[in-house]
Amino acid sequence: IDVSKEGLNVSLVDQDGRSMFPEGSTQPYERTRRVLEAIAPTLRRMPNRVAVTGHTASPRPGMSATGSPWEMSAGRAISVREILATSGMPDDRFATVAGKADAEPFFPDNPYIAANRRVTITLIREAPPIPFGAQP
Repeated sequence: IDVSKEGLNVSLVDQDGRSMFPEGSTQPYERTRRVLEAIAPTLRRMPNRVAVTGHTASPRPGMSATGSPWEMSAGRAISVREILATSGMPDDRFATVAGKADAEPFFPDNPYIAANRRVTITLIREAPPIPFGAQP
């Protein structure tokens, strides 16, 4: 969990030997699904809109990526959004769902490590809406 200019970021991050998703899949392991279902009620209580972003690690030199990293990161972000939605997060709370492939590594000095594979749920920092008929 960290604070950025965009808002509060909650990142689920792969570790060596403990991935959130099977290799090449956009559907998470059951333990990942349970974590997302567990945090959904807290996210739902917050008034912020939410952005879900998927990221991949860079393939090591000489290795080829398993599928398109853009499609993989976007597909994983979509899966996370779907799990949050089925756990009670209203559709109008989702501002964006995006895949960033390996374009924004968590560890730029080592773009190959597992921790660069992550899904970030951002509670977006934005001014509250002005009620209908109110003057700004």
